[in-house]
Amino acid sequence: MKISRPAVKYPLQVLFWAFAFGLLYLLSLYQYLLFHTVAELFSIVIAGCIFILSWNSRGFFENGYFHVLGTAFLFIGIIDLLHTLAYRGMNIFPGYDANLPTQLWIMARYMEAVALLSAPFFLKRRVRYSLTLAGYFTATVLLLLSLFALRVFPDCYIEGQGLTPFKKISEYVISTILVGSIILLLTRRETLSRPVLRFMVAAVTLTIISEISFTLYVSVYGISNLTGHLLKILSFFFIYKSIVETGFSRPFDLLLNDLKQKELKIEGERDRAEQYLDIAEVMLLALDTEGRVTLINRKGCSILGCCGEEIIGKNWFETFLPEISRPTLETVFKKMILQGETQYEYVEDRIRTKEGGERIIAWHNAVVRDTDGAVMGTLSSGEDITERKVAEAEREKLIRSLKAVSSKSQTLSGMLPICARCKKIRDEEGNWKQVEVYVGEHSEATFSHGLCPVCAKELYPDMQLEEEEQ
Repeated sequence: MKISRPAVKYPLQVLFWAFAFGLLYLLSLYQYLLFHTVAELFSIVIAGCIFILSWNSRGFFENGYFHVLGTAFLFIGIIDLLHTLAYRGMNIFPGYDANLPTQLWIMARYMEAVALLSAPFFLKRRVRYSLTLAGYFTATVLLLLSLFALRVFPDCYIEGQGLTPFKKISEYVISTILVGSIILLLTRRETLSRPVLRFMVAAVTLTIISEISFTLYVSVYGISNLTGHLLKILSFFFIYKSIVETGFSRPFDLLLNDLKQKELKIEGERDRAEQYLDIAEVMLLALDTEGRVTLINRKGCSILGCCGEEIIGKNWFETFLPEISRPTLETVFKKMILQGETQYEYVEDRIRTKEGGERIIAWHNAVVRDTDGAVMGTLSSGEDITERKVAEAEREKLIRSLKAVSSKSQTLSGMLPICARCKKIRDEEGNWKQVEVYVGEHSEATFSHGLCPVCAKELYPDMQLEEEEQ
């Protein structure tokens, strides 16, 4: 069920911000220091919320974009807090003039710009949270030491002269870095949901305009300073819309990219696995605990003569096994599922094809378990050995035939009882048979009859004389 959301009432939002900015402007006229404190505290609170959200959701995201930003904004908020406390009129840092808050401002903006530029590089990478936190902590400590202890951080504001060249150039450098961060975000737009991308680009754009306005002021209480702070408020509001509000009220928008990337990754791995399975020259078959087919490769479909849609989900035993062998194989399958027995690792059986024919398959079987060790089903690789079995049967038949002939030949080669007068042979049963009859029964030989010269002379002496006279 799709939950409808009320349409965004842009006129009301414009009126709200016009009223808020008008109120802030009047506040700046009444007490600029109070205006500045309110404006900075707004951004500091937003920075803290970003860090809290990113730190406590670090286990849910595959990419490090929000964690890099969240950790950076923690230390940006700390420096902005020091900037607020150091502002002229707060009297918290005695001995420092307007240069100190300006230096802290530039320090925080450099850190913000670098974080916004580097974060897109981690849209498809995980980060080590403790290492990121330690890195930003070290950078912040070194920057503050260079300002308060070593006093080597360049001057940004000189009383009576205004902004220094370093401060103005820094604002343009920061703006250039921020432009680069927008370009990186747009080139990687597919990795972020549309609302998050839109609000982040708006926030960075407003930050750039804010930085440009800060290059124009002469007094820390001037109109350019006021404009820059108002734009900063609006910029942090969009960051709030992008990360904080979306993270708390609509976390799915932040998770959308990770879920999409995971889905694409899983689909890619599944496609590669299917390609590997289809390349295999053996039949690969997976059954669930009920004996239903959950996976079969292209070779298996070819042997069965079916497409995958005709096989997946069907009961293997009822659909693809001959009825005569079904009970035995179902018993084997149940033992593997219930007892996890491995003695049936190799089995040969017949399967029934779509056309009604039968093929002989040599199966190698394995039990599949989940992470808890429970049996989920079986995975089998099968080789079609039908032709091999037929060839083996033909070979056995030929061997038996040769053995039979050889056996008969061996009988004739032994000692044969033969009558000295009539030349009859006594067989195994004691019967006397003519030589030609006995040999015909015990071999493939056949006889043709004739007379040798000696017998012919004895039987037909006249015929012999005629031959001699001629």
